[in-house]
Amino acid sequence: GPSMIEGVYSPAFPLKHQQKDLRLVLDLAEKIRQPVPMSSAADAQYREGISEGFGDLDFSAVLEVLKTEAIEDSAAENSWWGN
Repeated sequence: GPSMIEGVYSPAFPLKHQQKDLRLVLDLAEKIRQPVPMSSAADAQYREGISEGFGDLDFSAVLEVLKTEAIEDSAAENSWWGN
């Protein structure tokens, strides 16, 4: 929403808690041998956000991880094409 556009991530539900809950889902999925690729991908993003210092902010702060990845991908693509 608007707070994400403005880069304001007041914690309604901190990213570190969201990642913990997702870890519980992944643990259960592993026990019952159920692949959950989207949850695994989200977990990787959440862990990256926590490592970048967003753990105490709202889980929507993971958007900052995605922005960084998009910038890096764009730079790599431009480099590939000689731009």
